[in-house]
Amino acid sequence: MSLRSFFLLLLLVPMAAWADIRGLDLYARGEFEKALPVFREEMANPRRTEKERARARIYLAASMYSLGMQVDATSQLEELARLHPEQRVDPNRFPPAFVKLAAQARKTVEAEQLAQAEAKEAEEKRLAEEAEQRRRDAEARRSRPEADVRTPAEPEATASFRLRPEVTGYVDMLGQGSRGFAVGATAGYGALEAGVRLLPGPENHWGVGLELGVLFGKGMLQPRLALRGTGVMGVGVGGGGVVGVRLTPVPLFTLMADVGVEGFKVSDASLYRGVVLVASAGVGFNLF
Repeated sequence: MSLRSFFLLLLLVPMAAWADIRGLDLYARGEFEKALPVFREEMANPRRTEKERARARIYLAASMYSLGMQVDATSQLEELARLHPEQRVDPNRFPPAFVKLAAQARKTVEAEQLAQAEAKEAEEKRLAEEAEQRRRDAEARRSRPEADVRTPAEPEATASFRLRPEVTGYVDMLGQGSRGFAVGATAGYGALEAGVRLLPGPENHWGVGLELGVLFGKGMLQPRLALRGTGVMGVGVGGGGVVGVRLTPVPLFTLMADVGVEGFKVSDASLYRGVVLVASAGVGFNLF
């Protein structure tokens, strides 16, 4: 046996255990370009086991490396680490530089997989925290008192008792247009109001007026209808209807304007008219 045949035998002996795939003889003879398509066919052969396809990929990468195709060889070794992590490159069968390249490719893939696992874990943690926050929010809503979610009540001012001292000026729009002032107070609850007024007059002709009215609306400006009764000392008594408005620009004050028509039963028809048309305006001070 020649020396060359002996060395070839030494190279082929370690491959005997992997003799179940084609192309090993081409690789052993250094015919790497011819070996490439054979190893690719072995990788795609459905009759081969996963282990056999992994061996074919190793030899494909080794052939590429021997041809100077380092990028392609690295790509095949990384794919080997992804698809067949249990398959290692045997340092007894391949050159040390190729074994080192395979180790580097495996580290790259392992770093990728670790990063993907950490990203997946972080995403799962985020989703779990969001789900827990939604659960806590739902539990808080269920335990919230009913008063927190009921619709707002109507403004308290229109539904509670109120008292308002008032000062008004008035003028009789018929005849000679007699005028004067009055002081009084109005009490109300909801839309209803009742008021009393004292009307100072000359020569002991003092008067007293009573009103019962209703307000419309709940805003700052409220129209008003009322019935009015008035008695004046030495003149007579009467009554009639009133229309007007109430304006509350600030909670403390209410501005008032009314026009009323009253018929009187007078003591002396030659001195006093039986019908008056009175316009009045004033201000009220809202105590509560």
